[in-house]
Parts: sequence; C-alpha cells; structure tokens
Amino acid sequence: MKMRKLIGAITVAGSVAMAVSAQAQDIKLGVVAGMSGPGTSYGIGIRQGAEMAVREINAAGGIKGRKISLVVVDDASNPAQSVTAMQRLVNDQVDLVVGGWGSSQVLANMEVAERAGLPYIVVGATNPKITTEKNKWTFRVIFTDSVQAEQIADAAVRRLGMKRIAVIHDANDYGVGNRDIFVASLKKIGLDPVAVVPYQSADKDFTAQLSRIREANPDGLAIFGTIPAAPAIMNQARDLGIKARFIGTGGLANENLMTLAPKASEGTVLTTYFHEDVDPQARAWADRYVKEFSGGSQPPRPVLAAWEYRAVKFIAVPCIESSGTDKEKLRQCIGRWKGTLFSVPGDAYFDKTGQLVQQSVLVEVGKGAFQAFKGK
Repeated sequence: MKMRKLIGAITVAGSVAMAVSAQAQDIKLGVVAGMSGPGTSYGIGIRQGAEMAVREINAAGGIKGRKISLVVVDDASNPAQSVTAMQRLVNDQVDLVVGGWGSSQVLANMEVAERAGLPYIVVGATNPKITTEKNKWTFRVIFTDSVQAEQIADAAVRRLGMKRIAVIHDANDYGVGNRDIFVASLKKIGLDPVAVVPYQSADKDFTAQLSRIREANPDGLAIFGTIPAAPAIMNQARDLGIKARFIGTGGLANENLMTLAPKASEGTVLTTYFHEDVDPQARAWADRYVKEFSGGSQPPRPVLAAWEYRAVKFIAVPCIESSGTDKEKLRQCIGRWKGTLFSVPGDAYFDKTGQLVQQSVLVEVGKGAFQAFKGK
C-alpha cells in the first residue's frame, strides 16, 4: 500500500514537473531570409526587425511567462538553399515562421512549410502566386505585385503625366510578375510601353539593354528589380544620357538605393511597405530602430525591418497569447486577425487567400531619402 502511494506521488510529481517544464519552454520563432547573396541588405533588415520585436517582448516578460527564442536561418538569397533553410526550421520544431524575402525563394520554401503544417507569415515577397486559397499555412503582410504594379502604372500616367514608358526588369519571378501586371495595367489605361527588356539578377553591365531603351526615347523608365542591380541601372542610364524619370515597386524600397545611386535615384517614385511620416507611431518606431542599430556594418534600413517587427509584435504574438502554439489554432487565429498597424492607414485584415488587405503607400526619393509622395 505504501509502495503504491509512493509510486502515485512520484507519478504526480513527475507530471507536475513536466507541465512546469512545458510551460517554461521557450516559444521558437523562425526567421528565414537572405543574410548573404544579392538580398543581403533586405535580409539584414528582416533580422533586425525580428530581433527588436523579440527583445521588447522578452523584456516585458515574454508571452504568459514564456520567452521567445529566435531561430534565424540564412538562405543566401537562393531558392534551392531557401528550401533547405525552411526544412531546417521544420526540423528545429519552430512554432511559426515570420520572414522570407524574394519571390523565387518564398515560392520554393513555402512548399516545405505547407507540407509540414507550419504557420508562415511572409514579409518580403510579392508574387501573387504566394497567396492563393490552396495555400493553407502561408500568409503575407506586404502588397502583391498586382497591387503595386497597378498603382505605379496609374500614378505614372495620371499623376506624373508620362506618355512614353519603357520597362527594364529582372528575369526572375519578381521581375516578370511586376512586368506582366504593369504592362497589362498600362494597356487598360490606353498606353503601350515603348520598350520592354530583361536582365539577369547577377548582371552588372546593362549597356545593351539601356541602349535599346535610349533609342525608344522614354519619359519614364520602370525598373522592376532589387538591390544591387537597380541602382546600377540608374547610374548607367544617366551615364548614357537617358533622362527618363525612374518609377518602380517595392523592390526599390531599400535605403541602399540612395547610397548606391545618390544622384541618379533623385525623383524616383515608387510603392513601398513603410514610411515613417504616415503617423506619429511610425515616426517614433523608426527613431528607436535607427538608434538601436546605428553603428553596425550597414546603416539601419527601416522598410522591411518595420514589416518584420509589426508582423511579429502585432500579429504573431497576440495570436500565440490567445491560441498558444498549437499550429492549427495558430493558423486559424492569424487568418482571423484584424487590426491597426503603425504606418498602415486604416484597418488591415487577411482575406481568404492569406493576403493582408491594406491601403498602400507611395513615396518619392528626394534629398537622399524616401519622402511621402505629394505630387509631380
């Protein structure tokens, strides 16, 4: 009898210990992004946004007493390596992933998350195929190419008065997706581009493409690509005597654009994911972010850092607080999320495809910085 009581006591004590251990176990937040390769400047911003959010949450006591443990994986801005990176996060048993940069990388790595049943909030890829009704576990917080390309096409014609628009685009998923939607949007307005030329992500010399564009004599040049190719294109275009005003979408929304093309980028108009002057909360966050990450190997770049920070702190964390880390409950909570986010005008919510519906932001490069676009 005494032995049975002893065994029972040990069993209860063991169960309590296991419950306490489970309660105290860190919540694992995975981040996949390019900390090397052509997407380095974007990936660093994503990592910094996650680090800032997690530091603040843990300093405030974590989530119901549980700390967040950050698991950051570099995919070298490469689709094949991005698949391996996501599989590593699955193997590490992270509770969810917030990150992802580059449409080609995300289109590849999201299949791993979908098969594993792992909630994945994408902050840095815009191809429309990423959010569809067949993708159950993938959500996205930035505008799709369809929204951004349509908006910049409309702004180019109706607000900037452009009549002869040329297009130069990366041949990857991001560049082609933007090109197709932009050209279709121009045609709806009644305009055909005067030239459409591709390039490869790793190209450094764009003389051949820009010579064709110069012959077309455009007054506007849409660049659908990312850093470092985009500022190189701007510099070389000006060297060749092309005076067309540059326009673009979120791939150009990187402070490195002004660093690498300080003169050529002036006057560029583009869609973006964040601007600190939309509201006081955005300005306050940007000031804190810049102060926290100044002095590093690269200057702090708020654009993608802001979306990573907001996705972690205002979407992922509240859902973990209310639903725990059960992946199905977490997925459902993210899908039902609705609220306000700094620098996003009005309410935002996820539609049935997992795409965040929100108002967009248009900016212009002026005096070496992104400024809210106010006119011609």
